Amino acid sequence: MSELISLSEWRTSTRRRGGVPARIEREHQASLRCTMLDVSRQGACVSAPAIALPNIFVLRVADGTRHICDVQWRKGYTVGVSFVYIDQLLARTATASAKLKRSCARALGNRGWIAEEIA
Repeated sequence: MSELISLSEWRTSTRRRGGVPARIEREHQASLRCTMLDVSRQGACVSAPAIALPNIFVLRVADGTRHICDVQWRKGYTVGVSFVYIDQLLARTATASAKLKRSCARALGNRGWIAEEIA
């Protein structure tokens, strides 16, 4: 039987607690007020309004810093996010784009002219 490991043992960096005010920036929409409940070098726990948040968003902290955030979990009004660096985000986007192109090409089958337009 496997041994249970506490969550604190999974974390690779120390988290700082505090109710730091922040804003969630949304494309073509007003930003949302939120609170960073805790933060580490790799991510944060954010309390946000009961509005559907995208899986990736920009978090602007009161000191003016911005972080690209990738939602890892959701529970009620709280979300856990990891901070994404731009090179990681671009690599993920390129991989997803390539998978989508392959899926479309397979779905289109013999209609190669459409697959060429997608590529």
